[in-house]
Amino acid sequence: MLEHIQRNQQCPPERGLHLYEKYSDPPEFLAYRDFPERVAAAADFFREQGVGPGTRVLFPFETSTPVILAFLGLMEIGALPLSVKPLVMNTPREAYQEFLGRVARDFAAERVLEVPSLAPLDLPAPGLPLPPAGLRKPGARLRTPGDEELAFVQFSSGSTSFPKGVPVRQGALRANLEMITRTDGRTPEERVSSWLPLYHDMGLVGGMLSCFSIGCDLLLAEPVTFLFDARGWWEHMGRERAIGTVIPNFAVDYSLKLMQDLDPEDLAEMDLSTVRSIYLGSEPINLPNLGAFLDLMAPAGLRRDVFMPCYGMAEAVLLVASRPVGGEIRTVPSPSGLPSISVGRPMPEFTVRLRDEDGRPCAEGELGEIELSGGSLAAGYFDRGEPLGGADGFYATGDIGFLDDGELFVTGRISDRIKVGGQSYFAADFEQAVEQLPFVREGRSAVAQIGPDIIVLTEVDREAREDVEGSRAQIVDHLVHTVGVTVEAAHVHYLRPGQLPRTSSGKLQRRAIVRAYEQGELEGLTLTPGA
Repeated sequence: MLEHIQRNQQCPPERGLHLYEKYSDPPEFLAYRDFPERVAAAADFFREQGVGPGTRVLFPFETSTPVILAFLGLMEIGALPLSVKPLVMNTPREAYQEFLGRVARDFAAERVLEVPSLAPLDLPAPGLPLPPAGLRKPGARLRTPGDEELAFVQFSSGSTSFPKGVPVRQGALRANLEMITRTDGRTPEERVSSWLPLYHDMGLVGGMLSCFSIGCDLLLAEPVTFLFDARGWWEHMGRERAIGTVIPNFAVDYSLKLMQDLDPEDLAEMDLSTVRSIYLGSEPINLPNLGAFLDLMAPAGLRRDVFMPCYGMAEAVLLVASRPVGGEIRTVPSPSGLPSISVGRPMPEFTVRLRDEDGRPCAEGELGEIELSGGSLAAGYFDRGEPLGGADGFYATGDIGFLDDGELFVTGRISDRIKVGGQSYFAADFEQAVEQLPFVREGRSAVAQIGPDIIVLTEVDREAREDVEGSRAQIVDHLVHTVGVTVEAAHVHYLRPGQLPRTSSGKLQRRAIVRAYEQGELEGLTLTPGA
């Protein structure tokens, strides 16, 4: 990575990192040609603080220029950033302090980077100050790390357990960045926009480091900037002539909800004709919403082939499979008969196979667990002795899918599987169907199978809560018609806001949800109208 930063010193002076606090305001700008001197100065500052090669630094990755330079400065030393989420709004301080302490303890962190969000907390290890603003080391040249050197540790989403540390080596990072930029075909003269958090693999590798690796402009903002102004982000994409981005499916659903009442004339002013590659991953894709969003944005010039459904994971650095730029978005019936969307062919660097519940290899069209080997896959989790893969070197991902004409279709997680009459469905099939109903709040549903029962937990509007019997009947009827499965009305429960725990990347913590339900913490919410 550092050799890319050094090479970018030859970029034109106007090319670099553009950091937005609001899309309507001018960004903070740091030219790529200034990066080597700034990164080298940050490294010298950290050395003066006692940081050396291999020093483990707990790194709450805020989206700011000082923190980004600190990350690269630690890499220049050969220290090891343990990249974790910072303290963000709506996160209980006590829970975050416990999380930070556990990561520091489990992974023997020697220092903690003193980012602004940590100011009110007791640090679990000695603090490491951020380098003072404006530091430079004139004439500095950054080193080229070896392939086996650790670049940083990133963490899995933690949807089923406490996040696992994934060691990212420089060679694997280089390889996966090449896969990303090769697939979308970007050039140094183009611009990419991102608001994904930098503590998440999609934001760090797919959003930021992919731009640094090729020297194209990065238009960067915090996630809250998009959440507060989704329309402003799309307008900004058009105004700045961005060619692409990387987003989770949530961003499509959220944008559709907030922008669906805009007039075609307002949309036409956005001019999104330059956008050609939007990586779409992280979570199941809501096909009806994706189609509705493309219909909505047609007056803005957003191409119907712009979205690139993809599949990736922290264990592989990031990208494993993707539809190429401009290719057809393929949908075929899954083995359960429900529509499924292709995430493209696996990158040729990986070997992908699927095996059924009995461990037998799957033929095309058969549902099985996705297993990987080769490519940029990590050898094992950080500080754990056992290898990531089995005896034959294949890593069982826990994801279920099937192959069709060589393309990969991901249907869900093993832990999300719902079996009815010998047929496999997945929680997302039910959740997306439930959220099609106008009285159900989008993104606020969780479905699980407990024994023979399918349990639906969801947030609804006041009218639905006042007519519990009628609205439950609508949900049951809708699931029969869309998924083809009957759910008992008594197993449909309405939640109060904020009762569904999520990971740092926004995924449902399904085990925690099922545990809360079984322990009675979510019971009784729909037993009486208006409760």
